[in-house]
Amino acid sequence: MNTEKTKKPLSKRHKIALAVILLCFLLLGAELVRSNTLIDVENFEYKSASIPESFDGVKIVLLTDYHNHGGSYEDRLIETVKEQSPDYIFLGGDMADRKRTDLPCAERFMRKCAEIAPCYFVYGNHELALQNEPGLFEKFCDCADAAGVNVLNNTIIELERDGDSIYLGGTTTTTGILSLEEQLAALDDTKQLLWLHHYPEDFEQYAATLSERGFDDMVMFCGHAHGGLIEIPFTKIGAFAPGQGFLPKYTSGEYHSGGCEMLLSRGCGNSGYTLRLFDEFHVVVCTLRVG
Repeated sequence: MNTEKTKKPLSKRHKIALAVILLCFLLLGAELVRSNTLIDVENFEYKSASIPESFDGVKIVLLTDYHNHGGSYEDRLIETVKEQSPDYIFLGGDMADRKRTDLPCAERFMRKCAEIAPCYFVYGNHELALQNEPGLFEKFCDCADAAGVNVLNNTIIELERDGDSIYLGGTTTTTGILSLEEQLAALDDTKQLLWLHHYPEDFEQYAATLSERGFDDMVMFCGHAHGGLIEIPFTKIGAFAPGQGFLPKYTSGEYHSGGCEMLLSRGCGNSGYTLRLFDEFHVVVCTLRVG
């Protein structure tokens, strides 16, 4: 007795279903490549009566979460930054990566940035995590110094142009602002205040604290959220961000709290083996205007 079964050919409906599934996988693969190679430049304009005339038109480029990415991508990113003709570059933390640490790569990138414009840097969680291995954090600090970047470690400085000045604060930890009471009390609250800080989840706390001290039009520059890693297309809704968990409130772009504003970068690198989806690399450009 012949028990061999004859295979039935696929029906037209099954062929269409398989074609659709295959197309979806191809599109998903293409989007993964796009999200993890494309550099999105997003421009913002900040107007304030506190900005002096000599700072009108000043361009600030915000770069965060580079994670010693390296490779040919580094040259593309540096060229993208050059094209913006920045007056200042803010490095918002995580230039190094604690999972795949390559300090020469991080130093090389910071050095190239410092050759374009004055650079101001705050530590991110990945730099701070280097303290878990004896001597590694100190080596990174040496790299940052050799690269020529200005490290803001819970301090406030003045940026000067043509006899005018504005303030730039930089904090390392989420509670860093608590250590600056004396410095804040000594400041002129009629001057514009910019703030560089890695963690966007602290925005409302910082805005409230600085508003209480008269700086109710502060601009904060942040990273860390990586855009939520997987973003619902055409929205700012991401899947997960460190420090915020699932469906994070802050992922990308411009946010307000009272009279204060935050500009948040999705970052320009990947940590460890993480990948992005509908969440391309992000360079933020902020132009200051007298308003």
